[in-house]
Amino acid sequence: MEGFILSAVSGFNLTSSKIYRDKFGHVCDTDKGPVRIQRPYDRAGQSVGSPDVVINNIMFQHEIKEYLHTNGILVDRFLMSAQDAPYYRNGDDIYAASYAVNIPNADFAGGTIFLDIIAHVAKMHHVLSMGKFSAEPPKRKVKFGEDGAKQMDGLQAHRKRMLKTGKFSEFDMLFLKGYDAFAPYMQTFANMPKSFTEEGLTDRMYICHNLLKEENIYCENDNIIITNWGEAGYSHCLFDLVYILKRYIKSTPETLLPIDKILETYCKHNPSSELDAEENKQIFRHILLYPDKFIKVAADYYSKKRSFAPKTYISRMEECFNMGDALLKYVN
Repeated sequence: MEGFILSAVSGFNLTSSKIYRDKFGHVCDTDKGPVRIQRPYDRAGQSVGSPDVVINNIMFQHEIKEYLHTNGILVDRFLMSAQDAPYYRNGDDIYAASYAVNIPNADFAGGTIFLDIIAHVAKMHHVLSMGKFSAEPPKRKVKFGEDGAKQMDGLQAHRKRMLKTGKFSEFDMLFLKGYDAFAPYMQTFANMPKSFTEEGLTDRMYICHNLLKEENIYCENDNIIITNWGEAGYSHCLFDLVYILKRYIKSTPETLLPIDKILETYCKHNPSSELDAEENKQIFRHILLYPDKFIKVAADYYSKKRSFAPKTYISRMEECFNMGDALLKYVN
């Protein structure tokens, strides 16, 4: 593997004396500083598509990053290769490179720093809402909250079939417990006005990051850098905001910032979001309580038609309960 990485390093007109692996790729100590070389594969190590698809995804991210950089938002910009592109192609293998960020990851539990991050995300959204991009965004298999009523009906039908058989595994029992606990919030989401679901937000959608968690955000003093744009696509800002707020609550800070303070900070730096309107605040709370993780875990487990429940699924379901309790206390 190191041979392939060294070939990619030279493809970006760099030389490297040392290579080590991290969560996001290979970091190389080069003559121009530490550089991260990445091959766009999914978590299972499978290609995310044909070379043309991979290149299109990189070009989409590159256009976003350059636009943000031009407008004063710090990102992990792609390096240009000897092929005069933000990637290096060697046959069917595609590599992207960027300078490795050498400041600490964000600590969401660390006092007022989270408000600084929220302000930065709001500025980023405001800049992106004014951008026009030519590269085509990658297609996503599942969107957050896609067709809430359909998901609710599917889970309800599965629950009825399960109760009819009268035979329950450990995971089945957790699913039934979760369904009873989360059904009111799934129903509320399913009944939301269509204008506030992702399907009805077409005229208010722009590029969002879609993966705003600690490992993708770096903070030091006044510098905040947002990295890893591989999941970026068109969405509404409130879905990005819900994602990062759930990560904040999961980080269990000693004192939680009030939700109104977070929305106030966000709206100050992105007034076009209209999240300061009372109706929109309520919609935001409904989406925050929507048990997307519970739905995802249940769907993933039952799609594999397992005869037993691996411990990972049990612990993931228990995490859903803990997060549900924490969110309900927070919103109330």
